[in-house]
Amino acid sequence: MARKHLTIGTAMVALIGAANAAQAQDQSPEAATSQGSFSPQAEDGISEIVVTAQFRAQGLQDTPIAISAFDAQALEQKNYGTITDLTDSAPNVVMKPSGSAFGPGAAIFIRGVGQADSNFAFEPGVGLYVDDVYYGAVFGSQLDLLDLDRVEILRGPQGTLAGKNSIGGAVKMYSRKPGSGGSFLELTTGSRDQIDARGVADIEIVPGEFALRFSGVTRHQDGYLTRYDFGCRNPDNPAGIESTAAAGASCKIGTEGGKDYTAGRIALRWTPSDSVDLNLSASRLVDSSEPAATKLLSLSVPPPVVPGIPDQSIFLTPDEEYSNYANYTTPAFTDQRGDHPTTVWPVNNRLRSWDVSGNLEVQLSDSLALTLISAYRHLEGRYSTDFDASALGINTSTFTNSHKQFTQEVRLGGTSFSDLLDWTVGAYYYKATSYIEGGDIIAPEAPFRSVFYSDDRIPSRSISGFVHGVLNLTDSFRLTAGLRYTDDKKTYFFRRLNPFDTSETSYTAQAAIDGAEGRFSGDRWDYRLNASYDITPDVMAYGQLSTGYRGGGVNPRPFVKQQVVPFEPETLTAYEAGLKTTLFDRALRLNLAGFINDYNDIIFSNNAPTVVDGVVISQQNATPTNAGNARLQGVELEASLEPVRGLRFDGSVSYLDFELKTISESGGTFNGITLDSEAPYITDWKVSAGIQYAADLGEYGVLTPRLDLSYQSSFFINVDNDPRGLVDGYTLLNARLGWQSESGDWGAALSVTNLTDEFYYANKIRLPIGITTGQVAPPRQWSLSVRRNF
Repeated sequence: MARKHLTIGTAMVALIGAANAAQAQDQSPEAATSQGSFSPQAEDGISEIVVTAQFRAQGLQDTPIAISAFDAQALEQKNYGTITDLTDSAPNVVMKPSGSAFGPGAAIFIRGVGQADSNFAFEPGVGLYVDDVYYGAVFGSQLDLLDLDRVEILRGPQGTLAGKNSIGGAVKMYSRKPGSGGSFLELTTGSRDQIDARGVADIEIVPGEFALRFSGVTRHQDGYLTRYDFGCRNPDNPAGIESTAAAGASCKIGTEGGKDYTAGRIALRWTPSDSVDLNLSASRLVDSSEPAATKLLSLSVPPPVVPGIPDQSIFLTPDEEYSNYANYTTPAFTDQRGDHPTTVWPVNNRLRSWDVSGNLEVQLSDSLALTLISAYRHLEGRYSTDFDASALGINTSTFTNSHKQFTQEVRLGGTSFSDLLDWTVGAYYYKATSYIEGGDIIAPEAPFRSVFYSDDRIPSRSISGFVHGVLNLTDSFRLTAGLRYTDDKKTYFFRRLNPFDTSETSYTAQAAIDGAEGRFSGDRWDYRLNASYDITPDVMAYGQLSTGYRGGGVNPRPFVKQQVVPFEPETLTAYEAGLKTTLFDRALRLNLAGFINDYNDIIFSNNAPTVVDGVVISQQNATPTNAGNARLQGVELEASLEPVRGLRFDGSVSYLDFELKTISESGGTFNGITLDSEAPYITDWKVSAGIQYAADLGEYGVLTPRLDLSYQSSFFINVDNDPRGLVDGYTLLNARLGWQSESGDWGAALSVTNLTDEFYYANKIRLPIGITTGQVAPPRQWSLSVRRNF
């Protein structure tokens, strides 16, 4: 491990040294002032962030849609490291690490619309983009915020804008371009043997024409949830489970929640003339982190699953203790195929990805520009799950997921009629093939056992064309319209084999699924109409009508062949109005948005037994089903205030209301669903508030203390609103003390997250077999970073 850190650090120092030498003679004004986000605000008033949500560069306050935007400085000051950290500051945005049952990923919801299940059968409800390249899988989407220029969170359907149709919204991450300066090396240590390193080397080979940029990050930290040997810790347990821990051991057999993550990126920018801008990049990610920290909360499986154990609560660990009894083992068992040995599944995740992309912008004339964005991404990851987080091995598995995607976007944009019309036409192509391979053993002692090895293939294709225009009727009044046509296809090919001999099909009910195919195809027109008016130069009002669409698919987890069925797309019509204001000579920025979303054919997971001709053919069920229509409505307020130079307040508040208007015929078969049911991941209230002050110490530099508070109300994880699936609300307090030298060459920061050491759950999963687990968020932890800017 030490050698690995030394190698990374040495390479980064060498690259930064080269960058420093290359830039010393001819440093651009942007590079000269870009010393990383340890720097205080360099100008009076709240600075404007430039966004590209409408195909062209615009100020955040000039863009008539609901956007939360964070530049590199804000991300650093808030101590955000991964994409799910953004949930603390964005109104009506919920981003959670995926539960351990779904592998490494991010469950992202905007205004109540999103996707938590990482299976490739589902389309993400919120589009995730890196440098305008769409990432088409929830699996592997827990990305690091590495060397970013900004993050844009677009709230509401993005049916007519760039990339792929996104029904709930979009999260767009934009990297800093080569030649922009800002080389640095940063080292961090902290709680639980944390050792992190980040660095950037920006090298101008030919000033103003050819530049390279190298960036890298490595994060390592011990887990915070302890896995105990049940028999060791409970020697007189009524289940008669014996200890397998080593003699004299502390009963600890491992941890969960540890990090072992390394990522790197190389980018090239070539600008041979003022009219050509070519950006090429390649990145690599290696993640061998531990599974998510998971605690068993409820166990009520049918008696045949755990014979002879009437009191299943003995496998629960004490409340608010970061612990479980997960051993990632299926004990030896006997069934109609004979004796099967103990199966031990690997504990750590293994995620590997690489991608290449190219973005070519050509200014064909003063009023016409062409943009080509091409990208290829390859993702592969293995993850194991001890679903019951106990010593029983009720449901254990390991899967290897892989995903290959190619995307191509072409845009032609310009201005016409003496700048009266800004317009863009474009086309988008997405093709992906995904694979799911691995073993799953469910209830091996029960008559309804499910024992199989999957080898599934999921090809998909999406083609769309779009047009977008802004009519500048006056200097103050604009009309915007957009239209998109989308054609989607997705197929699911099932294999269900014997995990103990993959040359045979499964010998349980899964055998009938082997060789089955499920198909979905559909098309859709989406549109956007928007009007905005500058009431004053500093106050803009807008109103919008827009639609969105999320493609359908095929149930990826059938227990019997009758569950191999497709589900149809979701559709959404959004009505939105808002105000964007910048007041008191840029001392106050205040943005307000209100919306009503009509959400149709909403997809929920049906956990009710499957019945055919009045006969129950499967007690187990997890079929995605179009359950009915709903209405979501809410308000969002974002504010930034700088009353005096150096003192900054920022915050947001949002409210979201969900109402299930109708229940479909198939939705009526759900257990526990009523018109009063709340949809999963609906948080009624979210609040964030931050304060910081940059104290100028003269020759001793600038000292900037900051406090951030965030509150999120409770939400359910299942539409039946079973109280076992309720994730309680929580309030978090984070603190940071940053220092910047007078020259800007050195910086340091001491950070503490979860300052009050609150025990809370980031997410939960409730399985139909009778298992509820919670993903425990980290306890209080500190970190100390030192940074050298070049």
